Amino acid sequence: MGSRRKQAEEERREKLIVLYDGTCNLCLASVRRLKELQSTAILRFIPVQSLEDTYETIPELSAVTEDQLLTKMHVVEMDGTVHAGAAGVVRILRTVRGWRWLAPLYRVPGLRGVADLLYRIIAGRRYEWFGRSDESCHEGVCALPKRD
Repeated sequence: MGSRRKQAEEERREKLIVLYDGTCNLCLASVRRLKELQSTAILRFIPVQSLEDTYETIPELSAVTEDQLLTKMHVVEMDGTVHAGAAGVVRILRTVRGWRWLAPLYRVPGLRGVADLLYRIIAGRRYEWFGRSDESCHEGVCALPKRD
C-alpha cells in the first residue's frame, strides 16, 4: 500500500524539463547543485547537445534552433509553457525548498529587467569567465573515440 501511495504522489508531482548547455562549466555546476537541492518538482535535465539522442519530444521547442537553445537555459512545463533565461531560473527556484522566497522578487517592478540583463551578460560571457568542458563529455561521461 505504501508503494502505491508513493507512486501516486510521484504522478501528482510537477514535472519540468530543463534544457541547458552541456559544454558550459557554469551550467554543469549549476545543474549539479540543483540536483542536490530538494525540489517539489521532478526536474529532468537535458543538455541541448544531447537533445537529439533522447526520446524526449518537446513540441513547444520544435521551431527553436539549437543555437537559440544554447543562448539561454529553457525550462518547459508539462502544459507546454516555456521559461527561458532568468525566467527559467526563477521557475525552478519556485520549486526548491529554501529558495522559493526569491521567486516573487522577479515580479517586483525593475528587478525583472535587472535579472534578465544580468542573465544575458553572464550567459554571453560564460565560456570566457567559467570555461568550457570537452564537448564529448556530458554529465561526467565522455564518449570514446571511434575506431577505424
